[in-house]
Amino acid sequence: MRFLKFLVVILFVAFPLAAFAEYNTIDDLAKAYSDETCKTCHSKTYDEWKSSYHSQSIVHSLGGIRNFIVVGLGKEWKKPVSREHMMRCMDCHAPQLKDASEALVKEIANLIVTAVDEKDAAKKDAAKKELSKLNVNCVICHNTKISIEKNLLGAPEKGVYYGPSGKPSPAHKTEKSNAIKSSLFCGQCHGIYTPPDGDTIGCNTLYGSYQDAYRGNGGSETCQDCHMKKNNRGHTFPGAYQVDIVKEGIGLDAEITGIKLHPGK
Repeated sequence: MRFLKFLVVILFVAFPLAAFAEYNTIDDLAKAYSDETCKTCHSKTYDEWKSSYHSQSIVHSLGGIRNFIVVGLGKEWKKPVSREHMMRCMDCHAPQLKDASEALVKEIANLIVTAVDEKDAAKKDAAKKELSKLNVNCVICHNTKISIEKNLLGAPEKGVYYGPSGKPSPAHKTEKSNAIKSSLFCGQCHGIYTPPDGDTIGCNTLYGSYQDAYRGNGGSETCQDCHMKKNNRGHTFPGAYQVDIVKEGIGLDAEITGIKLHPGK
């Protein structure tokens, strides 16, 4: 028995439980996921991302998230704001919230409601400014969301950045990721989301449209082919809010046969 207790102690010392970091302020949470150092070496890519809607993933979607909080949780489910519930939206709009304390989650939910419902313009703008500190940034795509491969390769390692080439960097550890080049990677958020309780959330079904309407009719390009590689769009990720790429996606194919009609025939 003594030997068993000793073995248990040794195991806990040698293999400590993974610590779950809870952050109590937006600034601390944003700092933990900061991408400020990325622009030192990747300034062009960073500037492209900064102009994209990924950099505005909360503030650009305030109306829908506010409705989930006020109507979905408050009126229909009659449940309090919690990290578990908020992650139904934030797993895509700000995945860093998984490391926020419950108090901070409630603060962020209040800021979202304030940013939409507040009549005082100064308070509304202040709320948006705070919320803009959280978004889908370099760390989210090149580390956090690489978890799509976790069943095969394990969860992403902290401090390791995964990319299509895995090219070594003097600034940080890198690993090659094949998933990040696939449409399935984008489909994690731009499709039907399944939270841990098994529910389905279809607030964005672009991936379904891609698979059914585009691939189903013979299309072969990936999301990245059109939204990044084509026309050197890079990390601006233009979509439905940019008229040029919308025009590219609209076409009309017609087969016309001339028929001459004669009276009485």
